[in-house]
Amino acid sequence: MQLVIEFLTRDDNSWSFDLTRYTCVEQIAKRLNLELESGKSNTPPAKILKEKIISTISGYGLNTSEFLTIKEHLTLEYYCSNKTLHHNALKFLFFVQYFIGNLNSYKTDEASWRLAKDYLEALMYLSNNLPNDEFWSHNGEQEIAASIRFLRSKGYSIHIETGKPALTPDSEAKFFAAINYRINKIGINGLLDTLEGISSCYRGNLDRYILRPEPTISPPPNVHTPWGYLFNLSLANLNTVKSTKQTKKLFLEIKELLEHFFCINKLQTWNKMSDLNHSHETILPGIQKTILFYQHFSIDQISGKHIETMVSGIFTSSYLEKFDVKVDIYLDILNCVANSSRNSSPLMFDLPSIVFNLRYKYSASDIENAINSLSFKVDEINKGYLYPAEIVKRNYYEKPFISVNNGYIYPSHVICSYGFYSTLLKMFNNLGANGKDIGDAIEDFVSRLFSDSGISFIANKKYKISSTIRSELSSKNKEGECDFIIETKDTIILIELKRKTLTSASRSGDMLQSAVDLSQSFFHALAQSGYHEYLLRRDGVINFDDGTCLELLGRNIERVSLSLFGFFGLQDTAFIQQIIKSLLNTQISSGNSKEDEKVNKHLRQLQAQFNSPVLSLEYRKYKKTFFNCRFISVPQLMEMLSHANNNEELLNQFKHTRQATTGGKDWFFDYEYMRSLGSLEK
Repeated sequence: MQLVIEFLTRDDNSWSFDLTRYTCVEQIAKRLNLELESGKSNTPPAKILKEKIISTISGYGLNTSEFLTIKEHLTLEYYCSNKTLHHNALKFLFFVQYFIGNLNSYKTDEASWRLAKDYLEALMYLSNNLPNDEFWSHNGEQEIAASIRFLRSKGYSIHIETGKPALTPDSEAKFFAAINYRINKIGINGLLDTLEGISSCYRGNLDRYILRPEPTISPPPNVHTPWGYLFNLSLANLNTVKSTKQTKKLFLEIKELLEHFFCINKLQTWNKMSDLNHSHETILPGIQKTILFYQHFSIDQISGKHIETMVSGIFTSSYLEKFDVKVDIYLDILNCVANSSRNSSPLMFDLPSIVFNLRYKYSASDIENAINSLSFKVDEINKGYLYPAEIVKRNYYEKPFISVNNGYIYPSHVICSYGFYSTLLKMFNNLGANGKDIGDAIEDFVSRLFSDSGISFIANKKYKISSTIRSELSSKNKEGECDFIIETKDTIILIELKRKTLTSASRSGDMLQSAVDLSQSFFHALAQSGYHEYLLRRDGVINFDDGTCLELLGRNIERVSLSLFGFFGLQDTAFIQQIIKSLLNTQISSGNSKEDEKVNKHLRQLQAQFNSPVLSLEYRKYKKTFFNCRFISVPQLMEMLSHANNNEELLNQFKHTRQATTGGKDWFFDYEYMRSLGSLEK
């Protein structure tokens, strides 16, 4: 790739086009030694020239992703130089892509590209209405270049290597020293200003902040603010400082610097189409980019109504009765602070106010002990967090409150409410609750969610997988189990529940660990439901061990991977389809065979299922490769159940986000938007 960049940028004038070079087709034929003249060929001249370009540069050495990276590299340097560098070379690459699209692979020798330029020049002479230069930038290159120029104007050194701009190590250290100085100067005002800044993004009907704006259809897009990073940074700096005009000014300086820093890190999605055309070469970086965006630009959230139901439903399950945890006091504290919280500022309270609001239901000492177990000390939360990649230093999600002076801070009821779940889970684990105990309680909770909403279902049914089926699917599994089955008149919904969440390694940008975490949740559940679908398609029936029988009866099948908490933008319906299609016939090869196998074993199962005559015929007949597969979280399911009173209504809720996406990768926003249109309501 570097070789191609070198000869494209060595002498820009040599890549310029002379559209006055030719005056007729006969002249082109003579100079390029081609049969283009009428009567000598039945193929139109333009088509012959396109074929010559393809045959000339098609080869091995440069894949599609690398070609696009080269184009992006030149585009960035072009805009960084105020449109003085690489104009002709960039124009050449643009028209290659414009006329022949993206090839699977390209040659890397200069002679081939020079010859392709000659053919392209002739083709451009024959073409009318060539697009202008304004179509060059579709992926935010102009905005990224503007941020590079801004940071350079502030004295920071930035280099661009194969399309990737980055601060030099010395400049990065200088940059974060400047951020650290300012955030320490403003102290707790950083948290107050951050919450005030995101307050306009709060949607009361969803009880969430919509922090990932919908990408634009065409330029110019806006540079996003990294509110997630700002929130976590502010929690690490809660020293008491009086709010003044100077602290406001410093906060705005921090915000501006960080907007430009994160812009050049290229985590932002600039247009709606960028995540709809992935290949096996680009999908893992796409997954990594999606996760990193949500770590720094958005913030993990759980609606107050959802967390209260989840904490109560899971930790009061009969499966956990044997453990002596006084859950009621924690639930009452959760309800108390939820009712008092606001979306634009943190809740500040003291012990007497909680005792009073709970109507003296518990002793002051019991309430104090409970609140302290739910609270960080001010110097414990996100201690030392400064560099974005140091995700492991973020611990804000472990507890909801912060003990400050003689009181407590609850930063946000939708951002920090997970801390109630985390605190109680740790208490049960400390008393000996294992994964099975918690898993049983979670399944029991989901069962009650369905029952309370009037949904009829079948749960935890096992069946034998015969040696014949195992042979057909190249599988060693002798038994299958369905977590939840919901039947409607024309559809069977198969739901597999997984507790797996994203690890700190995934959140910090580890591409392989991101794939492992996704595999152990989504791919694993998808493979399990694949066995169920295979049997139903093959035999028309599944006979469970307890005598229960599930018949297909010509119905559709929906396969749902259900995670306990969210996987953020990875659960966007359009993006998850890209993930499946891009990885379907591949294997992960990172060099770490042990970790690779955690992903590949599930990919092999999916490949065997899809390539089987039974499912291959079904999917290809309707051109819907795994189109019936969904990836949702329990809070998303709860949102749908709030609008459904029976199985048919629940199926209708699933349909809202099947084929539509705003591109913002916020399921809750997309779901509410599609519901508001009423286009799928019966």
